[in-house]
Amino acid sequence: MTKFGISLLFLVPIPLIAADMQRSQNLMMDCYQEWQSRGWTLGEDRQLADNILGFRNGIMQICEARTELFLQGEDVSPYIQGRLRDLSPYIFTASKDEIIQRILQVKDQTGYPAGSGYLSE
Repeated sequence: MTKFGISLLFLVPIPLIAADMQRSQNLMMDCYQEWQSRGWTLGEDRQLADNILGFRNGIMQICEARTELFLQGEDVSPYIQGRLRDLSPYIFTASKDEIIQRILQVKDQTGYPAGSGYLSE
């Protein structure tokens, strides 16, 4: 195979990879913006959860985990399904792998509708 042929092999998948990455980023941001639209508040002063960096980062991590599972063909929604009290144990402390494991565990053990993929107790 010529150098040109070998180079062509490496160039072909790049647009596909870029498209997959863009789709993943778009879905993650859509998940985050959908959550953001809920206007969750915390504490007695009812501060917007979106204004708390650690909380915001935790939500993004949950969105990232849900997006990955959805794009891998798992029967889960790419959007956050749980309530604040269901998600709070995972927001600040769980790793993305722990979140993924929990989503899959709950999906297999609950009576929630197929595709809901709740991350909850």
